[in-house]
Amino acid sequence: MSLFKIFKQLINNGKFYEAHEVLEEYWHTIRKTSNPYKNVYRGFINAAVALELKKRGRKNYKKVWATYEKYKFLYKKEKKFIEIMDFLDSKKPS
Repeated sequence: MSLFKIFKQLINNGKFYEAHEVLEEYWHTIRKTSNPYKNVYRGFINAAVALELKKRGRKNYKKVWATYEKYKFLYKKEKKFIEIMDFLDSKKPS
């Protein structure tokens, strides 16, 4: 199963911290490289963290969600990223 499928499944089950961990493990392998998608993963990780913070009643979730949104222009480069972005946008905490 792909990382994104696992990520989405965990988000749907309200396991936001675990979803963040799934992508973060991979992100750590690319974060100091020239991989053009490292900030895409960083943004998705921040979205999961924001959802977890909201779940815990922490107000700073908005700042973390803003980091996810900061990288939205990068998501539009690949179909698989657009799909995850649309999915996460449907989960936007309010």
